[in-house]
Amino acid sequence: MAQVWLGTDEVLRRAIAVKILHQHLAADQTFVTRFRHEAIAVARLSHPSIVNVYDTCSDDGVEAIVMELVRGHTLRDRLDEGPIDPWVAANIAAQVAGALSVAHAAGLVHRDIKPANILLSEDGRVKVGDFGIAKAAESADLTQEGSFLGTAKYLAPEQVEAKPVDGRTDLYSLGIVLYEMLCGRVPFEADTSSSTALARLHTDPARPRLVKAGVPRELEAITMRLLAREPDGRYPTATDARAALLSAGADDRPPGGDATMTEGRTAAPMPPPPGGGGPPIGAPPVRRGATPPAGTAPRFADSERRWLVPTLVVVLVAVALGVAGLLLQGSGNGLFGDGDGDSPPATEAPPAGDVATITRSIDFDPEGDGEEHPEEAQAGNAFDGDSATSWSSESYGSPEWGGLKPGVGLVLELDQAGPITSVEFDTPLSGWQAEVYVADSPQDTLEGWNEPVGSFATSDSGTATVDVDANGGAVLLWFTRAGDNGAVTVDEVRVTR
Repeated sequence: MAQVWLGTDEVLRRAIAVKILHQHLAADQTFVTRFRHEAIAVARLSHPSIVNVYDTCSDDGVEAIVMELVRGHTLRDRLDEGPIDPWVAANIAAQVAGALSVAHAAGLVHRDIKPANILLSEDGRVKVGDFGIAKAAESADLTQEGSFLGTAKYLAPEQVEAKPVDGRTDLYSLGIVLYEMLCGRVPFEADTSSSTALARLHTDPARPRLVKAGVPRELEAITMRLLAREPDGRYPTATDARAALLSAGADDRPPGGDATMTEGRTAAPMPPPPGGGGPPIGAPPVRRGATPPAGTAPRFADSERRWLVPTLVVVLVAVALGVAGLLLQGSGNGLFGDGDGDSPPATEAPPAGDVATITRSIDFDPEGDGEEHPEEAQAGNAFDGDSATSWSSESYGSPEWGGLKPGVGLVLELDQAGPITSVEFDTPLSGWQAEVYVADSPQDTLEGWNEPVGSFATSDSGTATVDVDANGGAVLLWFTRAGDNGAVTVDEVRVTR
């Protein structure tokens, strides 16, 4: 829409930015009106993360806005340079959310939140700019019927469908930006802008932790909520989104402020500009806590600490008990054997024909939101010996999963690896189709399971069995077609050695 020039305010003797509307657009009254809306809307906003507007002018066909000059680079430039530390990404997102909360309170929806409109200043501040296509809640829509404004990669579903927008629309776009910062790519990208925009109408993005290892769980949860397809599924306001980021460990205070450092958070400087360079002069010192320092890749132990420590304790106790059991068994005292010294060694493969012990089940939805009734899977409903309990997928309305994904699955983790000869399960539904995969341990992606080792030839209700010839410690039931009711249900599943 415009060119931005470096200028000088001759009264206050300060450097400024002057945004001048392109001449071929200045003749279009709709564009001129939209351009003036930017000046009027932004001039009434006051926030450290919003680019200030100082003045406007309209003279002999020239339309211009006089703005604060932000020295630095855009987030787009920074992303093109390489990965961003997850907590630096969270800090940036929190500052953008703070800016949006002020804009939304004034009735203004940005409608074009993207990395190119997020400025990273040399002094470490984050600034949101280019409200050129913003829409004041009380103003008339300047967009022609059947078209939409914004950049395809960052549009919210309601923008694609030309539905009414509100502050939650900006939160979806912020979710795309946060996803890109965490994963190094946007969640939806196709050959054309239209295909890219339409992809989000029917598909949920892959969870960030499946795309890039080391993404903190709390940041993944925040990102996925921001990317809910329905506005009601997102945070109600930008203030709520900012609060969630701060609670997770982000820090959105401008560098050099007087606020006391809070334990567990890091006032990290912004990443250096493209081409290298150190932290900006005057950046606050880094305080170690739950958040790793900016520019430092999070260690696996740091990002997984909440579950890693208790799991490690359980493993150590189990190993100690196992060693004690082996010692007692080898002594022939009869406490853990028949005393004749003929008990099989602990490493011997389980006997053929036995039903394998399933230690846990995991819902598997790599092409969706990552969840298919996890509470039923975690409770062991599909292998607890009680036919009254079961694991079910979500309901999709049609056997083809509503056209949203190729399938969903249930992962069965066994007590130990070994040969597997058959898989059998009970279901009250008909019309389904499924494949069986085997691996040494549960995998995060379908590709990680390699090729299927068997498929069910029947899709009737009752008991279904498939013979396989494989060896491993984990089994995936991958349903490629839902039942006639648009879902699948597993009452009881059995794996035979």
